[in-house]
Amino acid sequence: MSKRFKEPSLLLLAVIGCLLYFGVNLLSPYMEDAERMEEVTEGVPSVTKEQAAGAALGFAREHLGLTAAEPETIVIYQAVKERSGYLQKERLYDDYQKRFGEKLPLEFYEVEIGEPGTGLTHYIQVNYTNRRIIGWETGRSATARSEGVFSEPAPDAEAVIRKTMADQGYAPDTLALVSGGSDATGPNTLRIYRSKEDSIGSAPLELHVKETRGRITLFRPEFPVPDTFTAWKNAQDDTASLMTWISMGLSTVMTLTAFILVIRGRRDIRFGRGLILTLIFAGVYVLNNFNMLPAFRTEHGSGPSEPQAVFYLWFVNIFVLFMAVSTYLSLLAGRQLWLRRGLNPWPVWSDASFGDSVRTAMVRGYLFCLFVLGLQQVMFFAAAELFDVWAVSDPADSVYNMRVPGVFPLMAWAASISEEAVYRLLGIALVLAVTRSRFLAVLLPSIIWAMSHTQYPIYPVYTRLIEVTVIGLIFGYVFLRYGFLTAIFAHAAMDSILMGLSLMITGSSVNTAIGAVYLLVPALAGWLLSWLHARFGPKPKPPRALRELPPDPLPPAPQP
Repeated sequence: MSKRFKEPSLLLLAVIGCLLYFGVNLLSPYMEDAERMEEVTEGVPSVTKEQAAGAALGFAREHLGLTAAEPETIVIYQAVKERSGYLQKERLYDDYQKRFGEKLPLEFYEVEIGEPGTGLTHYIQVNYTNRRIIGWETGRSATARSEGVFSEPAPDAEAVIRKTMADQGYAPDTLALVSGGSDATGPNTLRIYRSKEDSIGSAPLELHVKETRGRITLFRPEFPVPDTFTAWKNAQDDTASLMTWISMGLSTVMTLTAFILVIRGRRDIRFGRGLILTLIFAGVYVLNNFNMLPAFRTEHGSGPSEPQAVFYLWFVNIFVLFMAVSTYLSLLAGRQLWLRRGLNPWPVWSDASFGDSVRTAMVRGYLFCLFVLGLQQVMFFAAAELFDVWAVSDPADSVYNMRVPGVFPLMAWAASISEEAVYRLLGIALVLAVTRSRFLAVLLPSIIWAMSHTQYPIYPVYTRLIEVTVIGLIFGYVFLRYGFLTAIFAHAAMDSILMGLSLMITGSSVNTAIGAVYLLVPALAGWLLSWLHARFGPKPKPPRALRELPPDPLPPAPQP
């Protein structure tokens, strides 16, 4: 948009970005912290979900009394986030993996088995590399608990528990009962056994066990982390939550401001502008929410997880509708603010130059995207090596907890449309009107945008704020220099590549192929729009002065 600044060659920036990206990836294996961070966030199952379900069903029939011929079964990916975080912060991750990684992995499958007509739900943890059963829990729905089933402990409960320990590979004589002894034994009492030999750092190995009527209804190995780590992590999460609320509050203020501007300028606004982009955002986001239903089941109690997951699904979809309204208002108000400055933020279909503009924006977007990806890798590398940054896997965002993982990279378009509309198109215009400073106009919306990304499981949380703010500054420059479409393509290309790569490392040949295609989807989208406009869009008209000239007069008759 602005012609004030001269930028280096975009192709040179892209080459620099590629060199940084591949250079860091080549160097990471030789740097302990960077390699450790990559290992923690890249667990790849070697067992299919069907195989895990089969192992869990066989165990439930043999040990948990499962008799239903066709029980309801769902398999989700789970991770022990608290333990993983403690191990990384205290640099105990590698030691844990050597000593306990095979027997008690930090990531695994959890198979939920519902018994129709009984209210029983079994949650069975299965090692996703060898199908070994790690632990389990049997719970009841709220209505079934009052029926009085499982009401008394068996007289030989301790013998049953010791046999289960031995069957699971634990020596009962090395475990001491520290909670839930004979004086506290009652229906479904939790008993905690602590190992006399095994611990990691300050976290001892514990077995949490419940026995009811001669059957083990809960068996869960734990490494309870120290209170000091829990307090530190809670403080970090509280800080991230506060920044998220601040971002939401300021974003809401911008949306309300956009609403006021739209109402005041409604006579000059064409309300069709931005409608298609808003519909794309809403459609993709709602589709992704339904695709994420298994992920919504990762936070559950002991009973069926589906009711809570469905409630959360519809709650999130209602929130998406508010986000769609915010995106639409930002597109309308932001466009109008820039038009008042004499600048057109993006061309529309009726413009003769639309096709060429889209194609050019796509090419520029990819070039900037490659530079940002390289810069981001450098920031990740520096954060891990210099500031001891670490991350944990989050089942709520994992591609392993999606109905159709191949749908996930479409979210690149939802994120790019809404975030560029709110924080670049509208945000920069609003701050520029107040401060009259281009730098502050780019910086402040970038910080607000970055604060909304701090609840990702990356610690310490301030590093995420810095990283996303830097990326926001680059996107802000892209917007001011090249316009809204280029910013959208740069953002969409970056997210498409990152999400496509996340599919490619799942180990599935189908996901690998789909992920590879998504690396080129923004390019295909730009080319297709350009081709459609050239084929079906308005044709350039000759200048009016030429169209209004009278026809050439006849040549004069020859003179005798």
